[in-house]
Amino acid sequence: MTPATSDDLTTLIEKTGSEFVVFWSPETAEHDPAYRELGRFPTEQQAIEFLS
Repeated sequence: MTPATSDDLTTLIEKTGSEFVVFWSPETAEHDPAYRELGRFPTEQQAIEFLS
């Protein structure tokens, strides 16, 4: 059974100090996300645009 709605946690943006850090978890991670840092940005908008 699969959930009708679920969150996509493949990518995350987290505020760390004065930066917004983009994290990505590969499909090979299976049950544990194994996040890898993709980049750091001064604004959240820049982080969002990076993922677009």
